[in-house]
Amino acid sequence: MKKALSLVLALIMVLSLAAGAFADDKITLTFVEVMTAPERTLILEDMIAKYEETHPNIEIELVSPPYESAETKLVSMLAAGQTVDICEVRDNTVGAWINSDLLSPLDELIGDWDGRDQMIDAALIAGASIGDATYFIPQYLYVKGLMVRTDILESLGVTEMPTTWDEFLAVCKQITDPAKGQYAYALRGIGQPCKTTDILCATMVPNISKDNVLLTEDGTFYMDTPEGRKVLEMYKELFTECCSPDAINWGYNEQINAFVSGTTPFLVQDPDAVGSVSGSLTPDQYTCIPMPLGDSGKRYLDYGFNGLSIPVTSEHPQEAFEFLKYMVSAEVNTAICELYGALPVNKAAYESSEMFELPVYKAWAEEMEDENTIFTRFPLDDPMFAEYATTVHLAAMQSYLLGQSTVDDLINTCKDYWGY
Repeated sequence: MKKALSLVLALIMVLSLAAGAFADDKITLTFVEVMTAPERTLILEDMIAKYEETHPNIEIELVSPPYESAETKLVSMLAAGQTVDICEVRDNTVGAWINSDLLSPLDELIGDWDGRDQMIDAALIAGASIGDATYFIPQYLYVKGLMVRTDILESLGVTEMPTTWDEFLAVCKQITDPAKGQYAYALRGIGQPCKTTDILCATMVPNISKDNVLLTEDGTFYMDTPEGRKVLEMYKELFTECCSPDAINWGYNEQINAFVSGTTPFLVQDPDAVGSVSGSLTPDQYTCIPMPLGDSGKRYLDYGFNGLSIPVTSEHPQEAFEFLKYMVSAEVNTAICELYGALPVNKAAYESSEMFELPVYKAWAEEMEDENTIFTRFPLDDPMFAEYATTVHLAAMQSYLLGQSTVDDLINTCKDYWGY
């Protein structure tokens, strides 16, 4: 009996030691989100729970600061040396974090990642677009497309979609009838209109730099070229002859309202706009087509994104990267992008999701894979960009479109600001 009791006690001790060892081996990863929203946080919590089920040695601690202060909170944590293993990043701010050495390069980890082949090319390009290494993996992308009210165009006698700048302008002139309140294009007048105007206009200029949409490959400001001047004059023609005069003051909501009402059957927007119009329009009333090609035969597109990084304060970068890979896997990437309406980065999402099989989304996917599409970027990591986008370009473009200044004034104002 004593021997049996001793064996039981010994077994209990072994199990206790094993349990203690397992507890000691359990790793807690801190994950800070910055796109905080109730619905989205619930999805993240669900995905985390599923990951923990298959990784019993990993616990994910999700930190969800209020949306308005989330980035400030994250930077404060990192600056104070607090352990953060995974964090969300945004295109407008990640450059500053990289320049401040808050994020770890991921190139070695990515090099051993079999799943990189599942990522669309634009995602890998975006991840390496800032700094001298890859510091993040995008979760979803924002890429401009030309949204079209197919039902309105058909009623106005347009049966073929424009594929070039010249065709686009011609169709816009054809369908515009101010006396009937019918215009063509939902121009973005306020906010950061450069994110649309520069992308649309630069398409006419050959040899735009892949590092900066504002410059050609030889360093010339794109507006200050013969093609740049020509397309700026075309853009003013588009505004004066094919847009509502009120569009000079239109932001996102006004654009969407004009598109939904049919007042302007053309709209340049990101894919998340689908969510804004889908409640009012059916799939047979609208679609998306690739952005027009310029005389160069190319279109230039930038890529907005939200992504995931591993901060330098992480004590478990390998485990953090395993979770990061999970977050961009087909199932998780599809669920998050279906909520947002943004473009998935995992190729499989376009095949497995009914939402992304809709023609409106297929057009964005085809546009990104088109050999005539050249990806470039805005100089988001340049401290001067914010003022250019929200003040300098905005004021100069509005003045030009309203006839208060010349095309030379517009070019010189923007060029002199940058010192090009």
